[in-house]
Amino acid sequence: MVTAHQKRKIEGLSKRSHQDYKDKLQPVLLDKLTDEHPERRKELRETATVINYEQLKKSVLRDLSWLLNTVNLESIESLDGYDHVKSSTINFGVFPVAGQKMSEINQFEIQQQVKAAIIYFEPRILPNDLDVICELEESDLEHYNVLSLIIKGRLWCNPHPMEFFLRTSVDLESGHMEIKDEGRGSV
Repeated sequence: MVTAHQKRKIEGLSKRSHQDYKDKLQPVLLDKLTDEHPERRKELRETATVINYEQLKKSVLRDLSWLLNTVNLESIESLDGYDHVKSSTINFGVFPVAGQKMSEINQFEIQQQVKAAIIYFEPRILPNDLDVICELEESDLEHYNVLSLIIKGRLWCNPHPMEFFLRTSVDLESGHMEIKDEGRGSV
């Protein structure tokens, strides 16, 4: 459930619609520290400081997968009275859905929780343009324990934001979320 403090933080983050135009596409710290070519004695300076659109997309998809497949602290420990902890990296992840039936799922709540987690922990996605939608179709009856989410929005990048469209399948038996790039838009 999204608290008043979390709503205020989301509203504050939503005002972050763009970053300084002088910023370049840079990898996150983890990617800077990851040695893709350990056989090389000397790293190329450009590859450690600037990335292209494809690398950005790959990095965001990987990080979203980690985020959505991590159970947050709030789901196992009450954080009432600790509003700042609720929105900190200590609470990284989402509420688990493993073991629930499709009929028990509150779709609106799932949408809000996933959206809040993305806004808190994925700053490369512009919060004002982010939409998370539960998708139920007749074909979903065949996969009665799989919930589909559509995640769409724009990634911050220079010279202009790139659109993305992702489909997430949530296995309600295991809780595992699989993210697929649907290839619509620029990402």
